[in-house]
Amino acid sequence: MKKIGKIWLVVTVVAIGFSCNGKKADSAEPADDGLVEITQAQFQASGMKVGKISQQTFRDKISCKGYVSAPSSAMSKICPLIPGKVNSLRYKIGDYVPAGAVVATVSGNDFMALQQSFAEAAAAYAKAKGDYDRVLALWAENIGAKKDLQAAKASYQASYASYQSLRSRIAALGISPARVESGRMYTHYPVVAPIGGYLTRTDAVIGQYIDMETPVAELVDLRAVQLRLSVYETDMDRLKVGQLVVFATAGSDDRTLSARLSTIGKTVNPDSKMVDCIATIDQGSRLSLVNESFVSAEIVVAARQHTALPVGAVQKHGNEYTVYVVEKHRGNVYKLKKTVVSVGMTDGDYIEVKTPLTGRDIVLQGIGTMQ
Repeated sequence: MKKIGKIWLVVTVVAIGFSCNGKKADSAEPADDGLVEITQAQFQASGMKVGKISQQTFRDKISCKGYVSAPSSAMSKICPLIPGKVNSLRYKIGDYVPAGAVVATVSGNDFMALQQSFAEAAAAYAKAKGDYDRVLALWAENIGAKKDLQAAKASYQASYASYQSLRSRIAALGISPARVESGRMYTHYPVVAPIGGYLTRTDAVIGQYIDMETPVAELVDLRAVQLRLSVYETDMDRLKVGQLVVFATAGSDDRTLSARLSTIGKTVNPDSKMVDCIATIDQGSRLSLVNESFVSAEIVVAARQHTALPVGAVQKHGNEYTVYVVEKHRGNVYKLKKTVVSVGMTDGDYIEVKTPLTGRDIVLQGIGTMQ
């Protein structure tokens, strides 16, 4: 009998214990399974930012290679007009040379001989003109023979032609014909820049003898440079004049430079199977360019609107892409849910997100510390 009483006491105690435990479980908060809890302090320390999915423009592009090229009208090889010795060089490589500026000075026997010939031609012309005027005046008074008049006129015309020819050559050298005509000779003549541009090459040194086929220097007007792009033949039907071209120079992946397709080639290179196209560079993109420098470019052939998030908001885990969606925000606590999403193309700083997330708050940055 005593034994049965003891057993009953144990059962009663156990039952009371279970009853008490059950009351405690009912009063506890339910667990947020699968949610990540972030406090306001953690949120700020991690540099997190919350925002919503947005519409962004995604561009369909053709990748191509090319180089910066100055058209022939924007390049100049500066050569002397008369052979001679280089006396001075006024600019160095990289300097900007205004149109008409003196790049070098040249002297020599040929230059001195030209001045002498012009001075002699001027004197001969003045004499021939005087003789012709005198004979012409006599002829008007019926004095003298007609053959004398014809001879004087022929001599005058011949001397005038020689004078004007040599005068034009003197003027082309950038020196004063009147000064040479008066007998005051120059010791050297200037070699000037026909266009404004940057000095990219020099082919002469002081004291060197150069002829008319030896360039003193080479200029390029960077304000007129363009892109020469090589596009695959298979992409030609997608090209149109006026399409946007974004490009970067060698060693830079920052595609902030822009141009517009201006000419589409009509001939396919038989070896590369590519077509040369020309793009006009936007004014603000020309300042830092160097002629003949290599570029990688993308021609934008179409543009579409898609829902997207910043690239930093989407994390890749194996074959899955995830984002953190704000499920709850109470006081200083954020409850985040790691959500698998379907993504599409990437364009610059944005990635297309195909999963419907419109209206939801999403962690846009600062989620690296949560991985």
